[in-house]
Amino acid sequence: MRWLLTAVTGVLIGFSAVVVATANADPAPPTPTTSSSDELADMAMDAIQHGGPSAPTTTPVPAPPH
Repeated sequence: MRWLLTAVTGVLIGFSAVVVATANADPAPPTPTTSSSDELADMAMDAIQHGGPSAPTTTPVPAPPH
């Protein structure tokens, strides 16, 4: 019975060491983006000006026949 208590205590100490080490770890630096916000704005404006799929339409929808 004493060996069981020793084993459980060892596991708990090991687990707490892993948790503390993980909590103290430095977070990974953010990944760099490939486009700046100005480039993204330019791409969005190009899509709108060239009639891309995200461009809103101003053509009225015809009324359904009665």
